[in-house]
Amino acid sequence: MAGKKGRSGRKARIDGKKMKAVSLYIAMEEIDISHFNSGSAKYQWVPEAWFRKFKRYFGVRWQDKVRWAMMQMVKEYQVKHLWRCKCTNDVLRWHKPQVHHCPECEYEPTAYERYKSYAERKQNEIVPVAKEPIKICTTCRKEPYTVVMDPKNGKVMYCKKCNPNRSTL
Repeated sequence: MAGKKGRSGRKARIDGKKMKAVSLYIAMEEIDISHFNSGSAKYQWVPEAWFRKFKRYFGVRWQDKVRWAMMQMVKEYQVKHLWRCKCTNDVLRWHKPQVHHCPECEYEPTAYERYKSYAERKQNEIVPVAKEPIKICTTCRKEPYTVVMDPKNGKVMYCKKCNPNRSTL
């Protein structure tokens, strides 16, 4: 018989990487595997069809494909949803947009770094409320607004210069 006794399992890696088993739970289904003429039923638990197909298509490299897909999904999520600080720890250097600054390195991102686009930055920007209401016409910037009480709309402001023919109700 070829090979050593007890060495038929997982072989040691020669590239220097350490691997640790992590549970990946796949839903199982119970299938009757007995012959159609047999008197008793024989059941076996097998993974769902999509997982069996995945293993069939990629063979022994299926775990590499799962790892690669997970890495790509994490990179894509980081670029799209998180901002990065100057820390050396790769896990702690990515922060959510709600975090104002990094507690480790005290880095504070710009608004564009935090929100990723000008539209989102504008949407999350806090605009200070004006202390006084607008009193000068925004069109001609010369005449003050005239306030008229309208029974239908309440208080209405208009400019006499821009709208000279407006009825005073």
